[in-house]
Amino acid sequence: MTLPDRRFAADAEAHRRDQPRHCPGCAGTLELTSEFWEGDERRFYCWCAACGWTGEITPTGPTATGHEPEH
Repeated sequence: MTLPDRRFAADAEAHRRDQPRHCPGCAGTLELTSEFWEGDERRFYCWCAACGWTGEITPTGPTATGHEPEH
């Protein structure tokens, strides 16, 4: 049995903690969440088997960032 490389344990934990779990199209469980980086932005490519939605989800941190115009 090969032991996991401890150097990547924190990255694996961050992936498990931060990966999207629900489809933005139907709220079903996502079947695929593949993490990748584009420049310095962390992204997840996702697929939902329930409704067929595919797309990228970019985490925004502890709070949501929206596009609401100033009042």
